[in-house]
Amino acid sequence: MVTKRVALVGKPEVGKTTIKKVIFEGEDPNELVLFPLEATIGIKYSVHEFMDLKISLLDTPGQSLPILLQDEEKQITSFENTGAIIYIFDYPTWITDSQDIIDDIQTLYKINKKHNFGSKIVLFLHKVDLLIDKKIGSRLDLIRKQINRQLELPEDFPIYFTSLHPNLIYTIYNAISDIFSNFSIDSSKLKEIVKKTIEKSSKTICFVSNQDDNLIIQASTPDFDTTTLYYLYEKIYQSSRSAEDAFSNSKFINAGSKLLYMLIEDIGKFHPNFKNLLFFSETLKENDLSEFVNEIEEDLSHIYN
Repeated sequence: MVTKRVALVGKPEVGKTTIKKVIFEGEDPNELVLFPLEATIGIKYSVHEFMDLKISLLDTPGQSLPILLQDEEKQITSFENTGAIIYIFDYPTWITDSQDIIDDIQTLYKINKKHNFGSKIVLFLHKVDLLIDKKIGSRLDLIRKQINRQLELPEDFPIYFTSLHPNLIYTIYNAISDIFSNFSIDSSKLKEIVKKTIEKSSKTICFVSNQDDNLIIQASTPDFDTTTLYYLYEKIYQSSRSAEDAFSNSKFINAGSKLLYMLIEDIGKFHPNFKNLLFFSETLKENDLSEFVNEIEEDLSHIYN
């Protein structure tokens, strides 16, 4: 089993430890709202299993973030041999003090480059349940572009919009699953197959879910309308929790401003960590998506059969 180190960093009270407690330790998020956790003192280490991985998780105290961003010895202790550095910030802080957050992220980028840590920097904009907007998909996409524009860095970082609100808790599960699956050999192989399959198409996205119905892979064509993502995540989550499959008798899905063609196929027979392929497209109809499924299944059969 491959072991990967992942560090959670961010300012105080943005939800780092709460995310860890809910996702990895099974705590009830509703109880944590009523009985908030005390501030984390010192770096906390814990080990968790995910798919074919062992994750060594570092939860860093928010109060010590300014010191961590300046102290090279602490940086080496926290980030050396780390597969991912997840910087967590919340929506209220972004609205009131976005420049301070931008400064933190830019500093993390410089630290990562200076010490050649080779860590993947990932951003969680947390507590998006506090964003009240009828066009929330477009709003989140605008924030994503705003963040990357203000960072002015040579690369864009993955940005996940997350919440532990009961109606949105799937966002944090999907984010964690997607990040960790990049460390998994099996998931990485499947992701490359999916990307190769759809690379010449247009306005199309493919997800892969695991047996817990969390999304572990997401691949799309460059021209896919990302404002629909929020709606797709919500619909997929609702379907997975419904007694009746909401997608079973439909070839289309309403994703906010767009009506997309849809095709879902069970691929659990190839690997116990995989469950469904989920295709959504503005341009490709059922027959085209079926051809994609056949191509992917043929590639998987060469690997696992």
